[in-house]
Amino acid sequence: MPKDLTPQKIIGMLLRHVKLIFLIAALVTLISYGYSSFFITPVYSTSSLILIHSYNDSVVTKSTTYYNNSVNGNGRVAVSEISLSSTLAGHCVILFSNMPDMTSLMSGASVSFEQVDESPFIRISATSSNPQVAANVCNQLAEQAPKCFQDEYGKGNGKVTIITSAAAPSSPISPNVNQNTLYGLAIGAVLGILLAFFLEIIDTTLKPGDDLAKLYGVPVFAEIVDFEKEG
Repeated sequence: MPKDLTPQKIIGMLLRHVKLIFLIAALVTLISYGYSSFFITPVYSTSSLILIHSYNDSVVTKSTTYYNNSVNGNGRVAVSEISLSSTLAGHCVILFSNMPDMTSLMSGASVSFEQVDESPFIRISATSSNPQVAANVCNQLAEQAPKCFQDEYGKGNGKVTIITSAAAPSSPISPNVNQNTLYGLAIGAVLGILLAFFLEIIDTTLKPGDDLAKLYGVPVFAEIVDFEKEG
Protein backbone atom coordinates (compact mmCIF):
# COMPACT_ATOMS: atom_id res chain seq x y z
CA MET A 1 0.00 0.00 0.00
CA PRO A 2 1.43 3.43 -0.89
CA LYS A 3 2.74 5.53 1.95
CA ASP A 4 1.45 8.82 0.54
CA LEU A 5 -2.21 8.11 1.10
CA THR A 6 -4.74 10.63 -0.11
CA PRO A 7 -8.52 10.65 0.32
CA GLN A 8 -8.88 9.63 -3.32
CA LYS A 9 -6.57 6.62 -2.85
CA ILE A 10 -8.40 5.57 0.34
CA ILE A 11 -11.75 5.74 -1.43
CA GLY A 12 -10.35 3.75 -4.34
CA MET A 13 -9.00 1.13 -1.96
CA LEU A 14 -12.40 0.81 -0.20
CA LEU A 15 -14.18 0.52 -3.54
CA ARG A 16 -11.86 -2.32 -4.57
CA HIS A 17 -12.88 -4.23 -1.43
CA VAL A 18 -16.46 -3.01 -1.13
CA LYS A 19 -17.94 -6.50 -1.51
CA LEU A 20 -15.72 -7.85 1.26
CA ILE A 21 -16.64 -4.97 3.57
CA PHE A 22 -20.36 -5.47 2.99
CA LEU A 23 -20.03 -9.23 3.47
CA ILE A 24 -18.27 -8.91 6.84
CA ALA A 25 -20.68 -6.19 8.01
CA ALA A 26 -23.68 -8.32 7.08
CA LEU A 27 -22.21 -11.40 8.75
CA VAL A 28 -21.45 -9.65 12.05
CA THR A 29 -24.87 -7.96 11.99
CA LEU A 30 -26.58 -11.31 11.50
CA ILE A 31 -24.58 -12.90 14.31
CA SER A 32 -25.41 -10.01 16.65
CA TYR A 33 -29.11 -10.20 15.84
CA GLY A 34 -29.26 -13.98 16.24
CA TYR A 35 -27.34 -13.98 19.51
CA SER A 36 -29.51 -11.22 21.00
CA SER A 37 -32.75 -12.83 19.83
CA PHE A 38 -32.15 -16.49 20.65
CA PHE A 39 -29.29 -16.87 23.13
CA ILE A 40 -29.76 -14.06 25.66
CA THR A 41 -32.53 -14.60 28.22
CA PRO A 42 -34.97 -11.66 28.12
CA VAL A 43 -35.35 -9.65 31.31
CA TYR A 44 -38.62 -7.93 32.20
CA SER A 45 -39.22 -5.12 34.67
CA THR A 46 -42.36 -3.58 36.14
CA SER A 47 -43.28 -1.43 39.14
CA SER A 48 -46.05 -0.44 41.50
CA LEU A 49 -46.49 2.81 43.40
CA ILE A 50 -47.51 3.30 47.02
CA LEU A 51 -48.13 6.45 49.08
CA ILE A 52 -47.05 6.94 52.70
CA HIS A 53 -49.37 8.98 54.93
CA SER A 54 -48.10 10.35 58.27
CA TYR A 55 -50.86 11.28 60.77
CA ASN A 56 -48.64 12.36 63.65
CA ASP A 57 -46.16 15.18 63.13
CA SER A 58 -45.30 15.74 66.78
CA VAL A 59 -44.64 12.92 69.24
CA VAL A 60 -44.89 9.17 68.62
CA THR A 61 -42.96 6.81 70.84
CA LYS A 62 -42.52 3.98 68.34
CA SER A 63 -38.99 3.77 66.92
CA THR A 64 -37.74 2.79 63.47
CA THR A 65 -35.10 0.20 64.22
CA TYR A 66 -34.65 -0.95 60.60
CA TYR A 67 -33.74 2.53 59.42
CA ASN A 68 -31.49 3.17 62.39
CA ASN A 69 -29.53 -0.06 62.01
CA SER A 70 -28.97 0.60 58.32
CA VAL A 71 -27.74 4.16 58.87
CA ASN A 72 -25.42 4.11 61.87
CA GLY A 73 -25.88 0.87 63.80
CA ASN A 74 -26.30 2.70 67.13
CA GLY A 75 -29.12 4.37 69.06
CA ARG A 76 -32.74 4.59 67.97
CA VAL A 77 -34.61 7.05 65.79
CA ALA A 78 -37.98 8.04 67.23
CA VAL A 79 -40.91 8.54 64.91
CA SER A 80 -41.26 12.00 66.46
CA GLU A 81 -38.25 12.90 64.30
CA ILE A 82 -40.09 11.67 61.19
CA SER A 83 -42.52 14.56 61.06
CA LEU A 84 -43.44 14.62 57.38
CA SER A 85 -44.77 11.91 55.11
CA SER A 86 -41.90 12.41 52.69
CA THR A 87 -39.35 11.88 55.45
CA LEU A 88 -41.26 8.86 56.69
CA ALA A 89 -41.27 7.46 53.15
CA GLY A 90 -37.48 7.57 53.11
CA HIS A 91 -37.40 5.53 56.31
CA CYS A 92 -39.97 3.10 54.93
CA VAL A 93 -37.71 2.35 51.96
CA ILE A 94 -35.21 0.88 54.45
CA LEU A 95 -37.96 -0.72 56.51
CA PHE A 96 -39.62 -2.54 53.59
CA SER A 97 -36.28 -3.65 52.17
CA ASN A 98 -35.38 -5.50 55.37
CA MET A 99 -38.57 -6.74 57.03
CA PRO A 100 -38.83 -10.55 56.84
CA ASP A 101 -42.51 -10.32 55.83
CA MET A 102 -41.39 -8.39 52.73
CA THR A 103 -38.18 -10.22 51.86
CA SER A 104 -40.02 -13.55 51.92
CA LEU A 105 -42.11 -12.34 48.96
CA MET A 106 -39.14 -11.43 46.75
CA SER A 107 -38.44 -14.95 45.50
CA GLY A 108 -38.07 -15.18 41.72
CA ALA A 109 -37.34 -11.50 41.13
CA SER A 110 -34.82 -8.77 41.86
CA VAL A 111 -36.60 -6.08 43.89
CA SER A 112 -35.82 -2.47 44.73
CA PHE A 113 -37.64 0.19 46.78
CA GLU A 114 -37.10 3.80 45.75
CA GLN A 115 -38.47 7.04 47.11
CA VAL A 116 -39.72 9.20 44.23
CA ASP A 117 -38.00 12.60 44.28
CA GLU A 118 -38.03 12.85 48.10
CA SER A 119 -41.84 12.72 48.03
CA PRO A 120 -44.22 10.48 50.05
CA PHE A 121 -44.34 8.09 47.09
CA ILE A 122 -42.36 4.84 47.00
CA ARG A 123 -41.84 2.91 43.78
CA ILE A 124 -41.54 -0.85 44.13
CA SER A 125 -39.70 -2.32 41.12
CA ALA A 126 -39.25 -5.99 40.28
CA THR A 127 -37.11 -7.52 37.54
CA SER A 128 -37.38 -11.12 36.37
CA SER A 129 -37.02 -13.35 33.33
CA ASN A 130 -40.75 -14.06 33.71
CA PRO A 131 -42.95 -10.97 33.20
CA GLN A 132 -45.84 -12.35 35.22
CA VAL A 133 -43.57 -13.21 38.15
CA ALA A 134 -42.23 -9.65 38.16
CA ALA A 135 -45.77 -8.25 38.27
CA ASN A 136 -46.91 -10.69 40.96
CA VAL A 137 -43.95 -9.90 43.22
CA CYS A 138 -44.54 -6.15 42.86
CA ASN A 139 -48.23 -6.43 43.70
CA GLN A 140 -47.68 -8.79 46.64
CA LEU A 141 -45.14 -6.40 48.14
CA ALA A 142 -47.47 -3.44 47.66
CA GLU A 143 -50.30 -5.35 49.35
CA GLN A 144 -48.05 -6.40 52.23
CA ALA A 145 -46.68 -2.88 52.79
CA PRO A 146 -49.69 -1.55 54.82
CA LYS A 147 -49.45 -4.44 57.29
CA CYS A 148 -45.70 -4.01 57.70
CA PHE A 149 -46.19 -0.29 58.23
CA GLN A 150 -48.79 -0.87 60.98
CA ASP A 151 -46.63 -3.53 62.64
CA GLU A 152 -43.77 -1.03 62.88
CA TYR A 153 -45.53 2.27 63.53
CA GLY A 154 -49.02 1.37 64.78
CA LYS A 155 -52.43 2.01 63.26
CA GLY A 156 -52.87 5.56 64.52
CA ASN A 157 -49.68 7.06 63.17
CA GLY A 158 -50.18 6.70 59.44
CA LYS A 159 -51.05 4.36 56.62
CA VAL A 160 -49.93 3.08 53.23
CA THR A 161 -52.09 3.48 50.13
CA ILE A 162 -51.57 1.60 46.88
CA ILE A 163 -51.63 4.14 44.04
CA THR A 164 -50.90 1.93 41.02
CA SER A 165 -50.56 -1.83 40.67
CA ALA A 166 -47.96 -3.52 38.51
CA ALA A 167 -48.89 -5.04 35.15
CA ALA A 168 -47.01 -7.80 33.38
CA PRO A 169 -44.69 -6.06 30.86
CA SER A 170 -45.16 -6.98 27.22
CA SER A 171 -41.58 -6.33 26.14
CA PRO A 172 -38.25 -6.95 27.87
CA ILE A 173 -35.87 -4.23 29.01
CA SER A 174 -32.94 -6.42 27.99
CA PRO A 175 -31.58 -7.36 25.55
CA ASN A 176 -32.23 -4.47 23.17
CA VAL A 177 -32.20 -6.43 19.91
CA ASN A 178 -32.36 -3.38 17.63
CA GLN A 179 -29.54 -1.63 19.46
CA ASN A 180 -27.35 -4.73 19.49
CA THR A 181 -27.99 -5.24 15.79
CA LEU A 182 -26.86 -1.68 15.03
CA TYR A 183 -23.76 -2.25 17.14
CA GLY A 184 -23.09 -5.40 15.13
CA LEU A 185 -23.43 -3.47 11.88
CA ALA A 186 -20.99 -0.79 13.05
CA ILE A 187 -18.46 -3.33 14.33
CA GLY A 188 -18.75 -5.38 11.14
CA ALA A 189 -18.15 -2.32 8.97
CA VAL A 190 -15.06 -1.37 10.97
CA LEU A 191 -13.70 -4.93 10.78
CA GLY A 192 -14.30 -4.97 7.01
CA ILE A 193 -12.45 -1.70 6.53
CA LEU A 194 -9.54 -2.86 8.69
CA LEU A 195 -9.33 -6.09 6.73
CA ALA A 196 -9.33 -4.13 3.49
CA PHE A 197 -6.39 -2.05 4.74
CA PHE A 198 -4.58 -5.23 5.80
CA LEU A 199 -5.04 -6.83 2.39
CA GLU A 200 -3.67 -3.71 0.75
CA ILE A 201 -0.62 -3.74 3.03
CA ILE A 202 0.30 -7.35 2.28
CA ASP A 203 -0.42 -7.00 -1.46
CA THR A 204 2.91 -6.29 -3.19
CA THR A 205 1.70 -6.71 -6.78
CA LEU A 206 1.71 -3.79 -9.20
CA LYS A 207 -1.69 -2.76 -10.48
CA PRO A 208 -2.77 -0.40 -13.24
CA GLY A 209 -2.49 3.12 -11.98
CA ASP A 210 0.46 2.46 -9.64
CA ASP A 211 3.13 5.12 -9.79
CA LEU A 212 5.85 3.12 -11.55
CA ALA A 213 7.73 6.32 -12.23
CA LYS A 214 8.21 6.79 -8.50
CA LEU A 215 9.42 3.22 -8.09
CA TYR A 216 11.89 3.10 -11.01
CA GLY A 217 12.44 6.72 -11.88
CA VAL A 218 11.28 6.26 -15.50
CA PRO A 219 8.08 7.47 -17.15
CA VAL A 220 5.29 5.04 -18.15
CA PHE A 221 4.24 5.51 -21.77
CA ALA A 222 1.69 2.68 -22.15
CA GLU A 223 0.05 -0.32 -20.48
CA ILE A 224 -0.74 -3.77 -21.90
CA VAL A 225 -4.42 -4.52 -21.36
CA ASP A 226 -5.50 -7.95 -20.15
CA PHE A 227 -8.32 -8.54 -22.63
CA GLU A 228 -9.61 -11.66 -20.88
CA LYS A 229 -9.89 -9.88 -17.52
CA GLU A 230 -11.37 -6.74 -19.05
CA GLY A 231 -13.82 -8.72 -21.21
